[in-house]
Amino acid sequence: MHDLLTLSNLTQLILAIAILASLFFYLVGYYGAWDFFRQARRGGQPTGDDASLPTVTILKPLKGLDVDLYENLSTFCRQDYPVFQIVFGVADADDPAVKVVRKLQTQNPSVPIDLVVDGRIYGTNYKVSNLHNMYRVAKHDVIVIADSDIRVRSDYLRRLVPQLDEPGVGLVTTLYRALSTGGLPTVLESLFINTDFSPMVLVARVVEKPTYAFGATMALRRSTLDAIGGFLPLANYLADDYYLGNRLAERGFRLALSDIVVETVLAVGGWRRLFDHQLRWARTYRNCRPGGYFCSILTHGTLWATLNLFYNQFSPLACAIAALVCGTRMTVASRVATRYLHAPLRWREVWLVPLKDLFVSAVWALCFLGDTVHWSGHEFRVLKGGHMVRVSPAVPDHALGTYRASEPPSPGWLPAGPAQRPEFY
Repeated sequence: MHDLLTLSNLTQLILAIAILASLFFYLVGYYGAWDFFRQARRGGQPTGDDASLPTVTILKPLKGLDVDLYENLSTFCRQDYPVFQIVFGVADADDPAVKVVRKLQTQNPSVPIDLVVDGRIYGTNYKVSNLHNMYRVAKHDVIVIADSDIRVRSDYLRRLVPQLDEPGVGLVTTLYRALSTGGLPTVLESLFINTDFSPMVLVARVVEKPTYAFGATMALRRSTLDAIGGFLPLANYLADDYYLGNRLAERGFRLALSDIVVETVLAVGGWRRLFDHQLRWARTYRNCRPGGYFCSILTHGTLWATLNLFYNQFSPLACAIAALVCGTRMTVASRVATRYLHAPLRWREVWLVPLKDLFVSAVWALCFLGDTVHWSGHEFRVLKGGHMVRVSPAVPDHALGTYRASEPPSPGWLPAGPAQRPEFY
Protein backbone atom coordinates (compact mmCIF):
# COMPACT_ATOMS: atom_id res chain seq x y z
CA MET A 1 0.00 0.00 0.00
CA HIS A 2 2.87 2.35 0.86
CA ASP A 3 4.48 1.73 -2.56
CA LEU A 4 1.17 2.43 -4.31
CA LEU A 5 0.73 5.67 -2.40
CA THR A 6 4.27 6.67 -3.23
CA LEU A 7 3.71 5.93 -6.92
CA SER A 8 0.46 7.87 -6.85
CA ASN A 9 2.13 10.85 -5.20
CA LEU A 10 4.98 10.72 -7.72
CA THR A 11 2.53 10.66 -10.64
CA GLN A 12 0.64 13.62 -9.22
CA LEU A 13 3.91 15.49 -8.72
CA ILE A 14 5.00 14.88 -12.31
CA LEU A 15 1.62 16.03 -13.62
CA ALA A 16 1.72 19.13 -11.43
CA ILE A 17 5.26 20.07 -12.50
CA ALA A 18 4.44 19.56 -16.19
CA ILE A 19 1.23 21.59 -15.98
CA LEU A 20 2.96 24.46 -14.17
CA ALA A 21 5.86 24.34 -16.64
CA SER A 22 3.50 24.54 -19.61
CA LEU A 23 1.57 27.47 -18.09
CA PHE A 24 4.87 29.25 -17.47
CA PHE A 25 5.92 28.57 -21.06
CA TYR A 26 2.69 30.04 -22.44
CA LEU A 27 3.08 33.19 -20.38
CA VAL A 28 6.75 33.62 -21.26
CA GLY A 29 5.79 33.18 -24.92
CA TYR A 30 3.35 36.05 -24.65
CA TYR A 31 5.89 38.17 -22.80
CA GLY A 32 8.51 37.36 -25.44
CA ALA A 33 6.19 38.52 -28.23
CA TRP A 34 5.20 41.69 -26.35
CA ASP A 35 8.79 42.55 -25.48
CA PHE A 36 10.22 41.88 -28.93
CA PHE A 37 7.68 43.89 -30.89
CA ARG A 38 7.61 46.65 -28.25
CA GLN A 39 11.36 47.12 -28.64
CA ALA A 40 11.04 47.02 -32.42
CA ARG A 41 8.35 49.73 -32.37
CA ARG A 42 10.30 51.88 -29.93
CA GLY A 43 13.57 51.62 -31.79
CA GLY A 44 12.00 51.75 -35.24
CA GLN A 45 13.30 49.86 -38.23
CA PRO A 46 16.02 51.74 -40.12
CA THR A 47 15.04 52.24 -43.74
CA GLY A 48 18.08 54.09 -45.00
CA ASP A 49 18.32 56.55 -47.88
CA ASP A 50 18.85 55.17 -51.35
CA ALA A 51 22.48 56.24 -51.57
CA SER A 52 23.43 54.34 -48.40
CA LEU A 53 21.62 51.09 -49.18
CA PRO A 54 23.84 48.27 -50.48
CA THR A 55 22.94 46.38 -53.62
CA VAL A 56 21.16 43.06 -53.07
CA THR A 57 20.82 39.69 -54.78
CA ILE A 58 17.79 37.59 -53.83
CA LEU A 59 18.21 33.82 -54.27
CA LYS A 60 15.00 31.84 -54.79
CA PRO A 61 15.46 28.06 -55.21
CA LEU A 62 12.47 26.49 -56.96
CA LYS A 63 11.09 23.04 -57.55
CA GLY A 64 7.60 22.45 -58.91
CA LEU A 65 4.53 24.61 -58.49
CA ASP A 66 3.83 25.71 -54.95
CA VAL A 67 0.35 27.05 -54.33
CA ASP A 68 0.12 30.69 -55.49
CA LEU A 69 3.71 30.49 -56.70
CA TYR A 70 3.36 33.36 -59.18
CA GLU A 71 1.91 35.72 -56.58
CA ASN A 72 4.53 34.70 -54.01
CA LEU A 73 7.39 35.40 -56.39
CA SER A 74 5.78 38.59 -57.70
CA THR A 75 6.03 40.20 -54.29
CA PHE A 76 9.82 40.06 -54.56
CA CYS A 77 9.65 41.83 -57.92
CA ARG A 78 7.69 44.72 -56.40
CA GLN A 79 10.33 45.81 -53.90
CA ASP A 80 10.72 49.48 -53.08
CA TYR A 81 14.51 49.25 -53.18
CA PRO A 82 17.03 51.03 -55.41
CA VAL A 83 19.18 48.19 -56.78
CA PHE A 84 18.45 44.50 -56.51
CA GLN A 85 18.70 41.34 -58.59
CA ILE A 86 16.56 38.20 -58.34
CA VAL A 87 18.05 34.82 -59.20
CA PHE A 88 15.71 31.85 -59.58
CA GLY A 89 17.14 28.36 -59.81
CA VAL A 90 15.80 24.98 -60.93
CA ALA A 91 17.50 21.65 -61.51
CA ASP A 92 15.47 20.65 -64.56
CA ALA A 93 14.56 22.69 -67.65
CA ASP A 94 11.17 20.93 -67.71
CA ASP A 95 10.30 22.05 -64.19
CA PRO A 96 6.90 23.81 -64.36
CA ALA A 97 8.31 26.65 -62.26
CA VAL A 98 10.31 27.73 -65.33
CA LYS A 99 7.13 29.02 -67.02
CA VAL A 100 6.32 31.08 -63.95
CA VAL A 101 9.77 32.68 -64.01
CA ARG A 102 9.43 33.41 -67.75
CA LYS A 103 6.16 35.19 -67.03
CA LEU A 104 7.79 37.23 -64.28
CA GLN A 105 10.61 38.24 -66.61
CA THR A 106 8.11 39.37 -69.23
CA GLN A 107 5.89 41.31 -66.86
CA ASN A 108 8.71 42.94 -64.87
CA PRO A 109 11.14 44.17 -67.54
CA SER A 110 12.70 46.75 -65.20
CA VAL A 111 13.72 44.11 -62.63
CA PRO A 112 16.95 42.16 -63.27
CA ILE A 113 15.68 38.55 -63.12
CA ASP A 114 18.03 35.65 -63.86
CA LEU A 115 17.06 32.01 -64.23
CA VAL A 116 19.65 29.30 -63.63
CA VAL A 117 18.92 25.77 -64.88
CA ASP A 118 21.60 23.49 -63.47
CA GLY A 119 21.08 19.91 -62.37
CA ARG A 120 24.42 19.30 -60.70
CA ILE A 121 24.16 17.87 -57.19
CA TYR A 122 26.79 18.12 -54.45
CA GLY A 123 25.10 16.39 -51.54
CA THR A 124 21.83 15.01 -50.25
CA ASN A 125 20.30 18.43 -49.64
CA TYR A 126 19.25 19.28 -53.18
CA LYS A 127 18.13 22.79 -52.24
CA VAL A 128 21.67 23.61 -51.14
CA SER A 129 23.01 22.33 -54.48
CA ASN A 130 20.51 24.59 -56.20
CA LEU A 131 21.61 27.56 -54.09
CA HIS A 132 25.26 26.94 -54.90
CA ASN A 133 24.50 26.76 -58.62
CA MET A 134 22.57 30.04 -58.37
CA TYR A 135 25.17 31.79 -56.24
CA ARG A 136 27.66 31.80 -59.10
CA VAL A 137 25.58 34.42 -60.97
CA ALA A 138 24.83 36.61 -57.94
CA LYS A 139 26.13 40.12 -58.66
CA HIS A 140 25.72 42.05 -55.44
CA ASP A 141 27.21 42.44 -51.98
CA VAL A 142 24.20 41.42 -49.87
CA ILE A 143 22.63 37.98 -50.36
CA VAL A 144 19.01 37.38 -49.33
CA ILE A 145 17.73 33.79 -49.39
CA ALA A 146 14.01 33.08 -49.18
CA ASP A 147 12.01 29.90 -49.75
CA SER A 148 9.69 29.68 -52.75
CA ASP A 149 6.47 29.68 -50.68
CA ILE A 150 7.25 33.03 -49.03
CA ARG A 151 5.57 36.33 -49.90
CA VAL A 152 6.61 39.74 -48.62
CA ARG A 153 5.64 43.43 -48.45
CA SER A 154 7.10 46.03 -50.78
CA ASP A 155 9.29 47.49 -47.99
CA TYR A 156 10.77 44.08 -47.13
CA LEU A 157 14.31 44.76 -48.38
CA ARG A 158 14.34 48.37 -47.23
CA ARG A 159 13.59 47.31 -43.65
CA LEU A 160 15.61 44.09 -43.64
CA VAL A 161 18.98 44.97 -45.16
CA PRO A 162 19.98 47.94 -42.92
CA GLN A 163 20.03 45.61 -39.92
CA LEU A 164 23.23 44.11 -41.32
CA ASP A 165 24.93 47.39 -40.37
CA GLU A 166 24.21 46.88 -36.67
CA PRO A 167 27.33 46.07 -34.60
CA GLY A 168 28.34 42.42 -34.83
CA VAL A 169 25.39 41.30 -36.97
CA GLY A 170 26.30 38.62 -39.48
CA LEU A 171 22.83 37.44 -40.49
CA VAL A 172 19.26 38.70 -40.29
CA THR A 173 16.33 36.28 -40.25
CA THR A 174 12.57 36.65 -39.84
CA LEU A 175 9.52 35.05 -38.30
CA TYR A 176 6.73 33.95 -40.59
CA ARG A 177 2.98 33.45 -40.41
CA ALA A 178 0.99 30.83 -42.30
CA LEU A 179 -1.95 31.43 -44.58
CA SER A 180 -4.18 28.39 -44.98
CA THR A 181 -5.81 27.62 -48.34
CA GLY A 182 -8.39 25.34 -46.72
CA GLY A 183 -8.80 21.76 -45.59
CA LEU A 184 -8.34 20.52 -42.03
CA PRO A 185 -4.76 19.19 -42.47
CA THR A 186 -3.69 22.56 -43.87
CA VAL A 187 -5.45 24.42 -41.06
CA LEU A 188 -3.63 22.31 -38.46
CA GLU A 189 -0.27 22.93 -40.13
CA SER A 190 -0.96 26.67 -40.20
CA LEU A 191 -1.89 26.52 -36.50
CA PHE A 192 1.41 24.81 -35.77
CA ILE A 193 3.33 27.65 -37.42
CA ASN A 194 1.23 30.46 -35.94
CA THR A 195 0.77 29.10 -32.41
CA ASP A 196 3.76 26.81 -31.81
CA PHE A 197 6.79 27.68 -33.92
CA SER A 198 6.83 31.48 -33.61
CA PRO A 199 6.08 31.48 -29.84
CA MET A 200 8.92 28.98 -29.33
CA VAL A 201 11.29 31.31 -31.18
CA LEU A 202 10.20 34.25 -29.02
CA VAL A 203 10.62 32.22 -25.82
CA ALA A 204 14.10 31.16 -26.95
CA ARG A 205 14.97 34.80 -27.57
CA VAL A 206 14.18 35.56 -23.90
CA VAL A 207 16.29 32.76 -22.44
CA GLU A 208 19.23 32.31 -24.82
CA LYS A 209 21.43 33.88 -27.48
CA PRO A 210 20.13 33.05 -31.00
CA THR A 211 22.33 30.50 -32.81
CA TYR A 212 20.18 29.54 -35.79
CA ALA A 213 18.25 31.02 -38.72
CA PHE A 214 15.03 30.29 -40.62
CA GLY A 215 14.63 29.56 -44.31
CA ALA A 216 11.81 32.08 -44.65
CA THR A 217 14.51 34.76 -44.85
CA MET A 218 18.26 34.75 -44.36
CA ALA A 219 20.12 37.96 -45.24
CA LEU A 220 23.91 38.21 -45.03
CA ARG A 221 26.85 39.77 -46.80
CA ARG A 222 28.69 37.88 -49.50
CA SER A 223 31.95 38.16 -47.55
CA THR A 224 30.30 36.57 -44.52
CA LEU A 225 28.94 33.67 -46.55
CA ASP A 226 32.29 33.13 -48.27
CA ALA A 227 34.05 33.11 -44.89
CA ILE A 228 32.27 29.85 -44.00
CA GLY A 229 32.90 28.29 -47.41
CA GLY A 230 29.67 29.32 -49.12
CA PHE A 231 26.79 26.89 -49.38
CA LEU A 232 28.63 23.66 -50.11
CA PRO A 233 29.66 22.80 -46.52
CA LEU A 234 25.90 22.51 -45.88
CA ALA A 235 25.28 20.19 -48.82
CA ASN A 236 24.57 17.10 -46.71
CA TYR A 237 22.64 18.71 -43.84
CA LEU A 238 18.88 18.42 -43.51
CA ALA A 239 18.52 21.70 -41.57
CA ASP A 240 20.63 23.90 -43.83
CA ASP A 241 19.10 27.12 -42.46
CA TYR A 242 19.80 26.08 -38.87
CA TYR A 243 23.43 25.18 -39.57
CA LEU A 244 24.07 28.28 -41.67
CA GLY A 245 23.11 30.42 -38.69
CA ASN A 246 24.90 28.09 -36.30
CA ARG A 247 28.21 28.29 -38.19
CA LEU A 248 28.06 32.08 -38.16
CA ALA A 249 27.24 32.15 -34.43
CA GLU A 250 30.24 29.89 -33.75
CA ARG A 251 32.43 32.46 -35.50
CA GLY A 252 31.17 35.20 -33.19
CA PHE A 253 28.61 36.83 -35.45
CA ARG A 254 25.34 38.02 -33.97
CA LEU A 255 22.12 36.69 -35.52
CA ALA A 256 19.43 39.36 -35.62
CA LEU A 257 15.70 38.72 -35.72
CA SER A 258 13.83 41.30 -37.78
CA ASP A 259 10.37 42.46 -36.75
CA ILE A 260 9.26 41.85 -40.35
CA VAL A 261 6.86 38.90 -40.42
CA VAL A 262 6.70 37.30 -43.86
CA GLU A 263 3.96 34.96 -45.07
CA THR A 264 3.95 31.36 -46.20
CA VAL A 265 0.97 30.05 -48.17
CA LEU A 266 0.07 26.46 -47.26
CA ALA A 267 -1.72 23.73 -49.15
CA VAL A 268 -0.79 20.56 -47.29
CA GLY A 269 -3.24 18.23 -48.99
CA GLY A 270 -3.87 15.00 -47.08
CA TRP A 271 -3.23 13.71 -43.60
CA ARG A 272 -0.20 11.65 -44.66
CA ARG A 273 1.57 14.71 -45.99
CA LEU A 274 0.76 16.61 -42.80
CA PHE A 275 2.20 13.76 -40.74
CA ASP A 276 5.35 13.61 -42.91
CA HIS A 277 5.84 17.39 -42.55
CA GLN A 278 5.46 17.31 -38.79
CA LEU A 279 7.65 14.25 -38.36
CA ARG A 280 10.38 15.78 -40.51
CA TRP A 281 10.26 18.97 -38.46
CA ALA A 282 10.34 17.00 -35.19
CA ARG A 283 13.30 14.85 -36.25
CA THR A 284 15.11 17.93 -37.51
CA TYR A 285 14.58 19.65 -34.14
CA ARG A 286 15.59 16.52 -32.23
CA ASN A 287 18.76 16.15 -34.31
CA CYS A 288 19.82 19.80 -33.99
CA ARG A 289 18.92 20.29 -30.31
CA PRO A 290 18.35 16.87 -28.70
CA GLY A 291 18.20 18.12 -25.12
CA GLY A 292 15.84 20.94 -25.95
CA TYR A 293 13.61 18.65 -27.98
CA PHE A 294 13.33 16.09 -25.17
CA CYS A 295 12.53 18.76 -22.57
CA SER A 296 9.98 20.42 -24.86
CA ILE A 297 7.45 17.78 -23.78
CA LEU A 298 7.11 19.77 -20.54
CA THR A 299 5.54 22.58 -22.58
CA HIS A 300 2.75 20.35 -23.97
CA GLY A 301 0.13 21.65 -21.57
CA THR A 302 -2.87 20.17 -23.39
CA LEU A 303 -1.33 16.70 -23.11
CA TRP A 304 -0.66 17.03 -19.38
CA ALA A 305 -4.09 18.50 -18.66
CA THR A 306 -5.69 15.61 -20.55
CA LEU A 307 -3.62 13.00 -18.73
CA ASN A 308 -4.51 14.67 -15.43
CA LEU A 309 -8.20 14.47 -16.33
CA PHE A 310 -8.06 10.75 -16.96
CA TYR A 311 -5.76 9.99 -14.05
CA ASN A 312 -8.07 11.77 -11.61
CA GLN A 313 -11.22 10.40 -13.24
CA PHE A 314 -12.56 13.80 -14.32
CA SER A 315 -12.74 15.14 -10.77
CA PRO A 316 -13.94 18.75 -10.38
CA LEU A 317 -10.40 19.91 -9.63
CA ALA A 318 -8.98 18.11 -12.68
CA CYS A 319 -11.69 19.65 -14.87
CA ALA A 320 -10.89 23.11 -13.49
CA ILE A 321 -7.18 22.62 -14.16
CA ALA A 322 -7.89 21.45 -17.71
CA ALA A 323 -10.07 24.52 -18.29
CA LEU A 324 -7.32 26.78 -16.94
CA VAL A 325 -4.59 25.20 -19.07
CA CYS A 326 -6.62 25.06 -22.30
CA GLY A 327 -8.08 28.52 -21.71
CA THR A 328 -4.62 30.01 -21.17
CA ARG A 329 -3.26 28.13 -24.16
CA MET A 330 -5.97 29.30 -26.57
CA THR A 331 -5.97 32.87 -25.27
CA VAL A 332 -2.21 33.31 -25.54
CA ALA A 333 -2.10 31.53 -28.91
CA SER A 334 -4.80 33.75 -30.40
CA ARG A 335 -3.32 36.96 -28.97
CA VAL A 336 0.20 36.28 -30.22
CA ALA A 337 -1.02 35.12 -33.63
CA THR A 338 -3.42 37.99 -34.28
CA ARG A 339 -1.85 40.92 -32.43
CA TYR A 340 1.85 40.34 -33.12
CA LEU A 341 2.09 38.02 -36.13
CA HIS A 342 -1.06 39.45 -37.76
CA ALA A 343 -2.09 35.95 -38.75
CA PRO A 344 -5.76 35.59 -39.81
CA LEU A 345 -6.71 33.29 -36.93
CA ARG A 346 -10.48 32.88 -36.53
CA TRP A 347 -12.13 31.68 -33.33
CA ARG A 348 -13.30 28.43 -34.91
CA GLU A 349 -9.62 27.74 -35.63
CA VAL A 350 -8.60 28.72 -32.10
CA TRP A 351 -10.86 25.94 -30.79
CA LEU A 352 -8.79 23.47 -32.87
CA VAL A 353 -5.57 24.41 -31.04
CA PRO A 354 -5.98 21.71 -28.30
CA LEU A 355 -6.63 19.07 -30.98
CA LYS A 356 -3.53 20.19 -32.85
CA ASP A 357 -1.57 20.11 -29.59
CA LEU A 358 -2.44 16.45 -28.99
CA PHE A 359 -1.42 15.62 -32.55
CA VAL A 360 1.93 17.35 -32.01
CA SER A 361 2.42 15.43 -28.74
CA ALA A 362 1.85 12.15 -30.59
CA VAL A 363 4.43 13.17 -33.22
CA TRP A 364 6.86 14.07 -30.41
CA ALA A 365 6.74 10.47 -29.20
CA LEU A 366 6.83 8.88 -32.66
CA CYS A 367 9.89 10.96 -33.48
CA PHE A 368 12.01 8.62 -31.32
CA LEU A 369 10.96 5.51 -33.25
CA GLY A 370 13.13 6.15 -36.29
CA ASP A 371 15.52 8.48 -38.09
CA THR A 372 14.08 8.74 -41.61
CA VAL A 373 12.32 11.74 -43.14
CA HIS A 374 10.37 12.34 -46.35
CA TRP A 375 11.31 15.49 -48.20
CA SER A 376 10.35 16.64 -51.69
CA GLY A 377 9.44 13.15 -52.85
CA HIS A 378 12.54 11.42 -51.44
CA GLU A 379 13.36 9.49 -48.27
CA PHE A 380 16.45 10.23 -46.21
CA ARG A 381 18.03 8.90 -43.04
CA VAL A 382 19.22 11.61 -40.66
CA LEU A 383 22.49 10.80 -38.93
CA LYS A 384 23.88 12.09 -35.68
CA GLY A 385 25.38 15.51 -36.25
CA GLY A 386 22.78 16.61 -38.78
CA HIS A 387 23.98 14.87 -41.93
CA MET A 388 21.53 12.85 -43.99
CA VAL A 389 21.91 10.00 -46.47
CA ARG A 390 19.46 9.07 -49.16
CA VAL A 391 17.37 5.94 -48.63
CA SER A 392 15.31 6.07 -51.85
CA PRO A 393 17.01 5.20 -55.18
CA ALA A 394 20.30 6.96 -55.82
CA VAL A 395 20.75 10.02 -57.99
CA PRO A 396 22.13 9.26 -61.49
CA ASP A 397 25.90 9.64 -61.71
CA HIS A 398 25.66 12.24 -64.47
CA ALA A 399 24.02 14.68 -62.04
CA LEU A 400 26.77 14.55 -59.45
CA GLY A 401 29.33 17.29 -59.05
CA THR A 402 32.80 16.66 -57.67
CA TYR A 403 32.34 18.24 -54.24
CA ARG A 404 32.39 16.04 -51.16
CA ALA A 405 31.60 17.13 -47.63
CA SER A 406 35.08 16.07 -46.48
CA GLU A 407 36.59 18.61 -48.91
CA PRO A 408 35.37 22.09 -47.92
CA PRO A 409 35.65 24.38 -50.93
CA SER A 410 37.52 27.63 -50.83
CA PRO A 411 35.44 30.79 -51.27
CA GLY A 412 34.31 31.16 -54.85
CA TRP A 413 35.31 27.57 -55.71
CA LEU A 414 33.50 26.25 -58.77
CA PRO A 415 33.29 22.47 -59.08
CA ALA A 416 33.80 20.74 -62.39
CA GLY A 417 32.10 17.52 -63.34
CA PRO A 418 30.39 15.62 -66.13
CA ALA A 419 27.02 17.14 -65.29
CA GLN A 420 24.70 18.66 -67.85
CA ARG A 421 25.74 22.07 -69.12
CA PRO A 422 24.17 24.78 -66.93
CA GLU A 423 22.00 27.33 -68.65
CA PHE A 424 21.61 30.96 -67.61
CA TYR A 425 18.80 33.21 -68.77
